[in-house]
Amino acid sequence: MNQLSSFVRRSPARRAPFAVAACVASSAAIALLASAPAYAAAASTTLEGKDVKDVVKVLVGGNIAISDAKLTSGRAIQAGTYSGLNLGFADRFSSGVALTTGSLRDADPNNAADVDFTDSSLVGPNKKLTTTGDLGGAGSATLDAAFGVTTYDGAELALTVIPAGDTLTIDYQIGSEEYGKWAQRDYKDAFGIFVNGTLCSTIGGQPVGLGTINSTSHPELFVSNVTSDGHPGALDTEMNGFSVPLTCTASVTPGRAVSVVAAVADTKDGQLDSTLLIPAGGIHSAGVPATPAPTSTSTPGSPSSTTQAPVPASANSAASPTSSLASTGLNSDSLIGAVALGVLVLAAGVCAFFVSRRARRATQGKKL
Repeated sequence: MNQLSSFVRRSPARRAPFAVAACVASSAAIALLASAPAYAAAASTTLEGKDVKDVVKVLVGGNIAISDAKLTSGRAIQAGTYSGLNLGFADRFSSGVALTTGSLRDADPNNAADVDFTDSSLVGPNKKLTTTGDLGGAGSATLDAAFGVTTYDGAELALTVIPAGDTLTIDYQIGSEEYGKWAQRDYKDAFGIFVNGTLCSTIGGQPVGLGTINSTSHPELFVSNVTSDGHPGALDTEMNGFSVPLTCTASVTPGRAVSVVAAVADTKDGQLDSTLLIPAGGIHSAGVPATPAPTSTSTPGSPSSTTQAPVPASANSAASPTSSLASTGLNSDSLIGAVALGVLVLAAGVCAFFVSRRARRATQGKKL
């Protein structure tokens, strides 16, 4: 027997440790696959042929109700839902409602009306750094008034929500094609989330936007989808860059209707698309609940309860990407990881049992 054969061929007893190692490795691979977040291919659906009130139901989180919804600016192709969007955050941020200055869907070559855009401003891959839906539409009146600018191709969603608690929180992200290079040239499209008319989407006292979240300003909140040599990045979205999940929090009166306006619009021109995302369940309330109306006797003509003026919006922060299971003390990633570890341990144990059993039989056969 030559040295090569001696090296390759081993007795059953000597093969056992290697077989165990192989079992462990294959089990680990299975566990890693099980622990990886599962995302379907990213997709978007516009408001075309749909009722806005039905579409925004996906935004309802804890202790909140949405009583009214209107698209007050923009075309139906500029608003809708998205799903399967993997930007590297917890899966609760993979679906929700999007507003864009372009189109959420690719142009249909058989639709003669689809002449002002080509590709989805949201769904990847990142085909080019200049995706543009120059729709020739009006801007957002809310953004015009808030920032003192003239905007174009605005998409504005107006909601009436009823919070059960005394705080209202809205999770959101921003993204844009302007991040490729044009944001540095002062092409900074406008974004805003307003609660009872007050800008809520701020960071460090400044409006959240392309000028306040980028590679040099709050870079910890920014993700680039452009390579170092200036080509489209590999992240599965058309956006050249985007923020991490952020939160907008405002003090409100429990049980009282609250106006929420979410808007995005081009500035300076209608070129290059920008997008505002609100994840599923991204509007929620917490804090002191509304005081029930008194049921005992009261003096006729006296007020049964006091009213409280809404308090201006409070400061913002980055959203926790693992808060979907916060009430249990777990998050979706850690829960999947725990299950995967259990699978690994169980599989390794089963492998070890059968390998050792085979080795014992082989040894017994030799003795006989």
